[in-house]
Amino acid sequence: MNNIQQLYRISTLVFVLCFSQNLWAQLREGYLRVGVSMGITNYQGDLSDDHLSTLLAARPGFGITGSYHFSSVLSARLSLFHGRIEGKDANSNRPGKVRRNLSFRSSITEVSGQLVFDFIPTDRSYEYRPKLTPYGFMGISVFTFNPQAQLNGQWIELQPLGTEGQYLPDPDNRYPDPYNLAQISIPLGFGLRYAVGRLWNIELESGVRKTWTDYLDDVSTFYVDQENLQAQNPLAALLSSRTDLSQFPEGNPAGSIRGNPDNGDWYVYTNISISFIIDQVRCPSFR
Repeated sequence: MNNIQQLYRISTLVFVLCFSQNLWAQLREGYLRVGVSMGITNYQGDLSDDHLSTLLAARPGFGITGSYHFSSVLSARLSLFHGRIEGKDANSNRPGKVRRNLSFRSSITEVSGQLVFDFIPTDRSYEYRPKLTPYGFMGISVFTFNPQAQLNGQWIELQPLGTEGQYLPDPDNRYPDPYNLAQISIPLGFGLRYAVGRLWNIELESGVRKTWTDYLDDVSTFYVDQENLQAQNPLAALLSSRTDLSQFPEGNPAGSIRGNPDNGDWYVYTNISISFIIDQVRCPSFR
């Protein structure tokens, strides 16, 4: 009897779940969409200049996404993205930046949750979705980065060095704290989705990432005393100030401008993606 009761309870639970799902599906035509993307990554910060130098510094990026279309105009999207950013004063058309002569590269890995708004609604099943749909998105992400500079053909991680005095003795609080290599950003952008057949889409999208760090490039504030930095870590001193002393023998005195702490760093991911619609998992009909 106990086994029969247990089977009855399980059957009842399955029936209720399936009935609820079928009823909910009648109220809204929700569906999943998964996709992969490839594109380019750009950066805006202390080592970027005009639009041309930003374009020259574009580097590859790729990602995967999964989204759930839960209303006529709204989708919830989860994305994983990996790319690389870089900047170089040598590409600048400003003499002061060329004199500074800093450069960097950094990988970016981002996990984000976003809300996607379609400007043209889909009031029925995905099979009746518009052929061409413009959309916007906004969300929140966690990302990691790791700025490096090249020295004698070798890439050196900059954050552990403290190139702006982060690890110097600091009783007067003159130097910034070490920055965290994991940060939060706000993805924001627009895209265009083109329906291909019944289940496929091609999407063209560009999104900026507003960050709360000025150290994507390891450059933010002022030069520190090079003798103190040299005594603590010769490599940090070497990568902190890279001005050619044969041309500018005065170098970079302590307190002179190295970066602009009032402008945070941004990065941008522009991509084309292919996505596939996964219909709802249907429970068996009870007739």
